[in-house]
Amino acid sequence: MRFRTHLITSLLLGAVCYPRQPVQFASVVVGGTLIDLDHLVIYALRTGDWSIVGALRYDRYRHLPLQPGDHRPRYGFLRSWLHRPLLSLPLCWGLAWRYPALRPVALGVTLHLILDRRWKGSVVH
Repeated sequence: MRFRTHLITSLLLGAVCYPRQPVQFASVVVGGTLIDLDHLVIYALRTGDWSIVGALRYDRYRHLPLQPGDHRPRYGFLRSWLHRPLLSLPLCWGLAWRYPALRPVALGVTLHLILDRRWKGSVVH
């Protein structure tokens, strides 16, 4: 799933669930989109390149099949445990149960993981 899709769906869910509560609305959007920062961190740790531009360039070619003469490095799977629903959702909702202010964030994270799961096998991260 692409960032813009996560952003748009998070904006829509936030607007539906919290139409008159801007902080909660923003929390849904943050939870639905910023979970993908783990991709950037893993890329940076593997390459030493902390630039967003470098990560975006890498993302453009990493799913393409290898071509003759293409010697660009492939760094493997760029997902952390945050993208494993059986690990992250119980933690996320456990915190949201304990701290109700985190419920919109948990809602956004849940949406993000559902979208990633739904389109698994398509061009995902």
